[in-house]
Amino acid sequence: MRVLLLHGYSASNAGDGLLVTESLALLKEALDDPIFTIVALHPATFAGIDATVVDATPSLRGSTPELRAVLREIDSFDLVVGVGGGYLRAGTLNEGVKTALAHGAQLRAAARRTGPTIYLPQSVGPFRGAAGIWLRRQIIRLPEIHLRDDRSIKELSSPRAIRSPDLAVMASDTASRMSESVDPTPIISIRSVHGRVPPRTLELASRLGVHDAYIQSRGRGNDDVAATSLLRPRRLVSREELMGGERRRVIVAVRLHAALMALNAGHYVVHLAYERKGFGAYEDLGLSGYVFNVNDFNVSAIQERVLELLENVEVRDVYDRALTGAREAASNSRKALAAAIRERASG
Repeated sequence: MRVLLLHGYSASNAGDGLLVTESLALLKEALDDPIFTIVALHPATFAGIDATVVDATPSLRGSTPELRAVLREIDSFDLVVGVGGGYLRAGTLNEGVKTALAHGAQLRAAARRTGPTIYLPQSVGPFRGAAGIWLRRQIIRLPEIHLRDDRSIKELSSPRAIRSPDLAVMASDTASRMSESVDPTPIISIRSVHGRVPPRTLELASRLGVHDAYIQSRGRGNDDVAATSLLRPRRLVSREELMGGERRRVIVAVRLHAALMALNAGHYVVHLAYERKGFGAYEDLGLSGYVFNVNDFNVSAIQERVLELLENVEVRDVYDRALTGAREAASNSRKALAAAIRERASG
């Protein structure tokens, strides 16, 4: 079965790379012997992946020849899938133009396609201005789209939209291999939001004292290195250490998928959300008390959450039980999504 996966971004951003990896894993569970073609804005970052990767790097001249060729033949694929994420939005004029350049041709082709098409869990909107109106018009033409937060469901207002958890919430491998002991030094992982580092994150770092830092994303347009340097951490924790270390850590993370990847590895994570997707994901995980708006959170409240997780076994037990209960529901959601994919592919 030939499957076209649209809207890939870059594996240099661990979260976006995770969404592609989880999309492929889910499709392999749902389908017999799928053969993948992936459309990506930074194709070189997906080197070594078991798929044909198509260059979709946008330019003022429009789509690449490779992308145009694939989209002309879009009806020849047995199934077309939109990767999860938060890329279909037009909150400002600049954002709407960028979305149209990077994703407009792919979305329009998927909306016009006659064969089976499904978009995996994501956030969409806002839909402001002419670009937003056009964007929403294309999205509601899709046969089936899964949305990972209630605000997106409300803004899209489409009978073809289905509320589903984020792919990382439904990840197939979430078993912790770490000891029950907790490292006493917290980790902070931040990013710039709308061109600046939220000042309260730096105040929190100062309040917490000695801390380590983790960089989730490196690369053009999504580089957290400069922001992280402002934290003045004791040291940087590598991705390999974070995902495969022996001791559990208490982490404050701004990027959603930094938070979800760390949760899946077995850590305790407080999420400072900068978009609607973070609140939806933590609600699905049963951890609504551990997600806050990065722009206006109470620094003392976050400091207290971190210290409780570091020092109080009972607080950690409550956190673990909430997460365990949510995992069962997430597993059922994953099975339902796999069934929806099979149904689309067979239809």
